[in-house]
Amino acid sequence: MRVSQQPAVFHPSVGDERRWRQQAQAAAVEDAGAEYLRTMAAQSPPEGGPTPTPGRPGPGAEPLTGSQRPEPPWPSGAPGQDEPPWPTEGILAAGPSSSSSRGGPTYSALQSRDVLSPDALLPDGPSGPSIPARAAWCALPGILAGYALAVVGATIGEALSGSATGPVTTLLSEMGLWTGMLGTVIFVSRRYGSASLRRDFGLGIRGNDVLWGFAAVAAALVVSEIVVVVFSGTKFAGNNDQIITQQKGHEVGLVILTLIVELGAPFFEELFFRGFLRTALQARFGAGGAVWLQAAFFGFAHVGESKTAAGNVTVVLALFLVGVVLGYTAKLTRRLGAGMLAHCLFNLVAVASVL
Repeated sequence: MRVSQQPAVFHPSVGDERRWRQQAQAAAVEDAGAEYLRTMAAQSPPEGGPTPTPGRPGPGAEPLTGSQRPEPPWPSGAPGQDEPPWPTEGILAAGPSSSSSRGGPTYSALQSRDVLSPDALLPDGPSGPSIPARAAWCALPGILAGYALAVVGATIGEALSGSATGPVTTLLSEMGLWTGMLGTVIFVSRRYGSASLRRDFGLGIRGNDVLWGFAAVAAALVVSEIVVVVFSGTKFAGNNDQIITQQKGHEVGLVILTLIVELGAPFFEELFFRGFLRTALQARFGAGGAVWLQAAFFGFAHVGESKTAAGNVTVVLALFLVGVVLGYTAKLTRRLGAGMLAHCLFNLVAVASVL
């Protein structure tokens, strides 16, 4: 795959956003002050002339009839015309579509909002490469730290339960891996982003994500089954379901393992690979390239889960294609909710097929 270089992209930080808020507020106040001075100048009498009496025409002017009588300049009752000559509270809450010539929000736009908050200026989910590409390097120490913590957890679990493959050992091992992954995501969000996992990586879910999730899991099941069929009967055939088969006949173990693969793995893996890694790679390789690259890392992260070394070919390739499907799901929805649901359903089918 040929990857074209893109020009450097400016990535705003939390300090930049705070400074932009202050500049927008100052510009809005300046516009309001200038408008107030223009209004007062228009209503003031000429220098040296008599002060006009309200409701009466000035000297030398013809009396106005009822139909000619001018309306007061404010408020007029007309949409978009009731702008006061002073700044209002919550001035930062208006969006860009309701701004004055200098970028300040209008009074009518502020009236139409129920909740006024500076967060209204920020996008709901990542709209572009907001995390710099160099942040992707944090994935390497994050994964290594996760594996180190997984070894520590497995050692503790084996010491407590006396079993190297028991549910307690597996749970503590997975918790160590998830700690490394989650810690990396939080660090990158605070160091390079807005310190919000929702804005930086699209952590969230909406109602229509349910339909996206079912569509994604259907596609994931199809592509993974194609890989299984292609390598069936060869030395490269393999699977990674032994973590579940080891718990057959142990109800507590099955419950714990089901919770791991149904809740923990979908949340942390989607947040790390489709949220953090895809967003960081997108700044360097583009949206499409980032989807395929994060899928490759996702597939290789499962090396060693097959019973045989050659069987890892099927496992890695199948999960690589699943990662592509989930990556495009995150790209199209700009959220992780649909991918998390699809990941959960995919693992549910895998567990049901084993049991």
